[in-house]
Amino acid sequence: MKLFEKIMYPVLIIFLGLAIYYSQTNLLYFESAMVAEDGFFQWMIFYTLLFASVMCFYRASILKPFRGAGFAASQVIAGIIFLAFAMDEMSWGQRIFNFSSPQFFLTHNTKMQFNLQHLVLNGFHLNNIIFTLAIKIIATLYFLVLPFFYTKLDKIKQFVNRFAIPLPRYTQTGAYIILAGLISLIPSELRFVIFEFGFYWILVLMMYNPLNDEVFSRKSLVR
Repeated sequence: MKLFEKIMYPVLIIFLGLAIYYSQTNLLYFESAMVAEDGFFQWMIFYTLLFASVMCFYRASILKPFRGAGFAASQVIAGIIFLAFAMDEMSWGQRIFNFSSPQFFLTHNTKMQFNLQHLVLNGFHLNNIIFTLAIKIIATLYFLVLPFFYTKLDKIKQFVNRFAIPLPRYTQTGAYIILAGLISLIPSELRFVIFEFGFYWILVLMMYNPLNDEVFSRKSLVR
């Protein structure tokens, strides 16, 4: 485990502990301040996603000469996705710059904000589809199935490394399991905000020190 992880895992545990404590002792404060829009944890999610985006762009720039255009393109795409998620978390600056939502978002967004996470299309909540269904399926395949085949099949290993897909270590998979257990201690429907915060931070730590770390490390390069 690298130094950054040794620092961030305890910090993450402290934040989760505070969220659980206040949700059980002062639910009003938890829901109106900690996990509310523009609250502490929403801003923390924004900064976490922004950090992940910067990490991807940085790796694309320094490793492209050694890993090739495919590797760099994959990192750039990942960086754009993280940046888009970060901006959507803040409604693309709407509540900061106070601009009006287009008519489409006034009609289809449950909070009439300029973001995708609160969209309802044909009766389906986009946020529920992404985080309730898609994340569970993808997380199962990504954290349990893909690492197994990565160690067993050379074609899978080559594909994963070529397109810069970071794989989780057992410690990071275990951290997600612990996170899911801790979230169940929060007696609020807004517990999903804390889950998102923990989910993204563990994802960042996994990207920082993945199972296939040699692909992302400059130390493994022959210069």
